Amino acid sequence: LYVTDEVPNGGQIYAFLMDPLTGGLTERGHWPSYGTQPSGIALVDTEDMVIVSHFTSRTSITTIAGDAQSGYHIERRYDDATTVLFTLDATGCSDQPSHVHVHATSGHQSKPSCLHSVSLSPDGSFLIECDMEKDQLVTMTIDYGSHSLHLQGIRDVPQGSGPRYSAFHPTLPVFYVNFEYRPVIEAFLYRVGGDYESLGTVDVLPENLNGGSGVLLSDLRVHPTGKYVYTLVRGHNVVSAFAVDEVSGRLRRIQTATINGISPKGCTFSPDGRFFYIAVSVSDEVQVWAVDANGILVPTEETAAVPRPSAITMVEMTPP
Repeated sequence: LYVTDEVPNGGQIYAFLMDPLTGGLTERGHWPSYGTQPSGIALVDTEDMVIVSHFTSRTSITTIAGDAQSGYHIERRYDDATTVLFTLDATGCSDQPSHVHVHATSGHQSKPSCLHSVSLSPDGSFLIECDMEKDQLVTMTIDYGSHSLHLQGIRDVPQGSGPRYSAFHPTLPVFYVNFEYRPVIEAFLYRVGGDYESLGTVDVLPENLNGGSGVLLSDLRVHPTGKYVYTLVRGHNVVSAFAVDEVSGRLRRIQTATINGISPKGCTFSPDGRFFYIAVSVSDEVQVWAVDANGILVPTEETAAVPRPSAITMVEMTPP
């Protein structure tokens, strides 16, 4: 199990060994992430590689430039925004990046990249990162021979929308993106290597619920069957469900359900897709919802007390 650790002056990656009988964790090691505030992480399990993106907007250095003759001025230099590929050794750890991609800025006063998430396409041909600060989708390819990353393309999305998460469909050549500050999900049709085009957007909220300040989308998940997509909305504290067109991959909203808690941030499914788990951060709990035959979520009475849960993942353990 690989975890990013956001710390004030540079990040860390932790590797844990999981006990197949108990689910207990034992730390195998940790190492610098080569960037500040590591956020997204993707495991290339067939190649023993881990890719990490960094959310960097909160750290800057102010320097004084110029002289008395030309005039003094202030320059603000942000920490490098990076996407980093690590090759894992036999213990599942790494002590040195195989490749560091530094995302360029156009000048000291320009916005830094804030790469909130990274997702790898099912065929492994490309990865997509959501840059929340620059309002961009960044695609990169992996050179598996040299264990290096290559910038494939950058796509602008509406300013102020804050793309947050992407999620790939398990069988269709489609991925979805949600936006922290814009209550929509956009669907994209992609080709091997990372070229893609928009299939359009769908509203996350019904007409009686408005977006705006304090209404923030968080996690985004595709059901294991590929028939449904779900996203969480803070502020209104709801979860919206969407049916997936089995041919085009386009979405149709089928439900918006109120969550009995504050600030839902992370979600995932049981391996069989029958249950949906929501990490409700401010309420300090993980809620269990059932998924019916039509993709509708039904709350259960089951909860687990967890302090400030944010990200959540499901691991299907097979005892030896």
